[in-house]
Amino acid sequence: MNLYIDFGGTHFRYCFDESELLTLKSDEIELIEFLESQINLQKNIKKIFISFAGQVKNGAILSAPNIKIQNVDLGRYFYDNYNVEVFLENDLNCAAVYEYSKYKNAKVLALFYIGTGFGSAFVIEGKILRGKDNIAGEIGHIPFRKKSFKCGCGRDDCLELSVSGKVFKENSFESSDKETKKEFLDGLAFAFHTVLNLFDPDVFVLGGGVVKNNPFIFDFLKEEYNNSSFKAIRNDLKISISDIENANIEGLKILSRG
Repeated sequence: MNLYIDFGGTHFRYCFDESELLTLKSDEIELIEFLESQINLQKNIKKIFISFAGQVKNGAILSAPNIKIQNVDLGRYFYDNYNVEVFLENDLNCAAVYEYSKYKNAKVLALFYIGTGFGSAFVIEGKILRGKDNIAGEIGHIPFRKKSFKCGCGRDDCLELSVSGKVFKENSFESSDKETKKEFLDGLAFAFHTVLNLFDPDVFVLGGGVVKNNPFIFDFLKEEYNNSSFKAIRNDLKISISDIENANIEGLKILSRG
């Protein structure tokens, strides 16, 4: 039996094989304790697949700006102590794999998720863009505008500090002040045009709670695309909103099948 987990900044979701997806609050989870309890309770868990909202590499958590967790080599710990394999992948890489399964003819699929944080991922010619340390696509941590407070990564000018759900008053765009709204849209446009010109995607997918609750973001980016550089020579970009809430889990299942 396989255990699938999506560990995000707000929600912790998990299921066994094709069973019902259960949801807990992320700030109530101590990951190693949870995994050990499930292994001891279920007895027949063979592999654990984790979609994680942070930077990971070769089964180890390297950094987690929006989750309070120790950096730990989960793969080695659980194999050595329980003979259980742990597969760890960045959450947006997982979501991008699911989205690509619907657009397999795409040369470049770009993904933006706006929720607790702000991130991106890319599938190019069918392969996840990883970079040297598996942290390619961390658009939320590109320097943008300085703030009086710091990001979870330690900087005070990350794009995520302007473009994410945590910048809104009462988690609502409409309830926020004019300056916050403008900075959010300025940052989103900056990120979109940067990706557009660097990667020239043919599919651009939007997801996350902020997108779901603020559908105007779709129209905003369509308008930005219509006014983008080289629009006259670009083939039309397909912009869409993710059709499911658990794309990370579905992407994990695709990756688990090799």
